[in-house]
Amino acid sequence: MSTTRRNIMLGTAGHVDHGKTALVKLLTGCETDTLAEEKQRGLTIDLGFAPCRLADKRIVGVVDVPGHVDFIRNMVAGAHGVDVVIFVVAADDGIMPQTHEHLNILTLMGLRHGLVALTKIDLVEAERRAGVIEDLRRLLTGTFLANAPICPLSNITGEGYEGFFDALNQVVDACEDRPESGIFRVWVEDVFTIRGPGTVITGIPSSGRLRIGDPLTLLPAGLAGHVRRMQVYGEDATEARAGECVALNLPEVDHQEVRRGMVLCESDAVAPVTMAEGELRILDAVKGKIEDFLEVHLHIGTASVLARVAMLEEIEMAAGQKQMVQLRLAEPLPLVPGDRFVVRTNLPAQDQTGLATIGGGRILAVSNVRLRRKKPWTISFLAARRDALDDPERWCELMVREGLPLTASDLQKKCLRRPDEMAALLDKLRANGRVVALPGGALTHSAVVEATAGKIVEAVQTFHTANPQRAGLSRDELFATVGGNAEVCDLAAASLVSAKRLERQGTVFARAGWSARLSDRDQQLSDRVSAAFQSAGLVAPTPTELATTFGEVPARIEKAVSLLIEQAVLVRLDERICIHRAALEAAKQVALRLFAQKRSVSTMEFRDALGVSRKYAVPLLDYLDRTRFTVRSGHDRTPGVEARKLMK
Repeated sequence: MSTTRRNIMLGTAGHVDHGKTALVKLLTGCETDTLAEEKQRGLTIDLGFAPCRLADKRIVGVVDVPGHVDFIRNMVAGAHGVDVVIFVVAADDGIMPQTHEHLNILTLMGLRHGLVALTKIDLVEAERRAGVIEDLRRLLTGTFLANAPICPLSNITGEGYEGFFDALNQVVDACEDRPESGIFRVWVEDVFTIRGPGTVITGIPSSGRLRIGDPLTLLPAGLAGHVRRMQVYGEDATEARAGECVALNLPEVDHQEVRRGMVLCESDAVAPVTMAEGELRILDAVKGKIEDFLEVHLHIGTASVLARVAMLEEIEMAAGQKQMVQLRLAEPLPLVPGDRFVVRTNLPAQDQTGLATIGGGRILAVSNVRLRRKKPWTISFLAARRDALDDPERWCELMVREGLPLTASDLQKKCLRRPDEMAALLDKLRANGRVVALPGGALTHSAVVEATAGKIVEAVQTFHTANPQRAGLSRDELFATVGGNAEVCDLAAASLVSAKRLERQGTVFARAGWSARLSDRDQQLSDRVSAAFQSAGLVAPTPTELATTFGEVPARIEKAVSLLIEQAVLVRLDERICIHRAALEAAKQVALRLFAQKRSVSTMEFRDALGVSRKYAVPLLDYLDRTRFTVRSGHDRTPGVEARKLMK
């Protein structure tokens, strides 16, 4: 069946009583006003859905929205899923208040395709018809409908219908199918229950695709279920896609727990939040100033909640202005970056009474943390997200670049992508070197590594300037100074050593070609300390003992020992004991000879072979364990990775 339908949604918009529902019936043969109150009052109150067969026999969906000002909330709920709008204006009334408001809402919702149906032409003379068309062209100038066809027709006589239908097909042909990428996510339009099958939830999926048997979670309720049956455009189906009118049977979910404004989602990557960031645009027609922390009715998806607009750049806004804001919601909603929103409020300066649309925008982040105004990092962070939002590869790259390294699984959740999509995006980013894998498997951005490398070079240079007598910084000292992830620091430092911008001198990092600047007296003492440790072997002296032997103050001896450790002349086994590297290498040879005779050697056997007491043997063996030369098992040691390499 998927070959006979397009996942494009048509939608009506326009002032009340301009003939939207009658036009949908003419297009589809379906009566979308199904509520008793709708029939009684003769106007659309809630959303109506119907399948429309195009000239090529393929099917698209149509959502009929209410035009009355009292039901704008329902209109916005329907508009969120529309790809092509049929903008309806009656020839007898012409442009009316909701004509303006619906056009503003459609623009804020990001629509790019549509046409105008000039209805009720049977009620007016040709001169009136021409005048309304001229008014419409002026109204639509500079909007997404600026070049849209204007099709005069009568829902009663059928005059002009063929021309309208041909124009509609051309507009639909020019509209690309809704992308099926990303996780499946649908805002709940309606819910009902059927004896036997149970709960049925309807809506227009905003992303992804779904098959029978797939698990879904209802948010923010947190209820889980599986799709037993589904219908698309009113017919049984095995698969549903973004942009189609779907009805999903989830028997495990209690229908009394479901309401419009909730979301069905296939992944745990989405969570309800009460704070989200976005870029808000104020409509050009808004009068007066919009002040910080204004309470608004936030319309997003099929949801409508009260919210406060916390401005992140300036403390007020005026007509036509944009700025980054934080929306602080009165109740949680499962929002994701890319969701479009509309804000309405009751401003005394507006021409119409009651609530009026003042602006809208797109969600960029869901921090769920109160943000403060005029923070450059926050503004640049949100601006980067805004610029990358519609490019999956660029968005994926930005998610990697924003923070700490991520596993592929975590990145998939942040990008709201399916595993196959995530793998394809990562292949591209790895191929051009923008994303790199760390030794532990996590992913980071090459720019993060480069920035960390710059910080490392700066930290080493600063250290050399302040400590000319030191050989350099240890790994721990360096990374503590630079900050950030240790694996990223390791990769950045390795790249600097490879590029010969840094050197690894013993246990420390130093600028290429650097050598510690010691006075003659200090150098002589360092040489004497080194010789004393080398002659002592494994039974190493303490700095206090050397101070007595050399007639020096302990502080100078300790300084000399620290320098020799940095230069890897001495090796620290623990807090108390240091030995000369030559003694360490000799001890390793003893261990290798023992392992050649037997695969497991006890501590006492090592002690006896080394000819030292436990005081020196145990710290030495612990050091060999830490450096993977040996592996401890109880009181015995077996060859570690490093020992096995030498034994081959």
